[in-house]
Amino acid sequence: MKKKYLAAAVLTIAFTVGSAMSSFAEGFVNTPEGVKYQWGSGDYCTNNWVNYKSHWFFFGNDQIMRTGWIQRDNTWYYAADTGELQGGIMKINGNVYYFNTSTLKMVTGPYNYNGVTYHFTENGTTDGGPYVYTEWNSDGTIRRGKKFGVR
Repeated sequence: MKKKYLAAAVLTIAFTVGSAMSSFAEGFVNTPEGVKYQWGSGDYCTNNWVNYKSHWFFFGNDQIMRTGWIQRDNTWYYAADTGELQGGIMKINGNVYYFNTSTLKMVTGPYNYNGVTYHFTENGTTDGGPYVYTEWNSDGTIRRGKKFGVR
């Protein structure tokens, strides 16, 4: 009979200790400060990249997801309003840029795109070429595509 009570006591202690340990769901968390990424340990991503469903995101020292221009290690990147880093030809604030589709780094110097060589300045801009656009449809949905020429 003592063995049954001892076994029950051991199981009770094991379940109590096990339930005291917290596990966190890994993923994006909306906070009053902005969007953060929480690891399964409960810690937030700090000054680092996150690859989520084959898309890259960057979180700063304050643990907040970055959007817009991001400079890291003397290289520029661009993140959409969703935080997702962008690749390919893009028009941003009236300028055309190219972001390497593998590394997502902004390209400078000559770059061949669809058989045409474009020259990107040290600031990454060019005066022509195709660019990606994002527009809103009248029903509120997003329309994306490629256009040629800056103006």
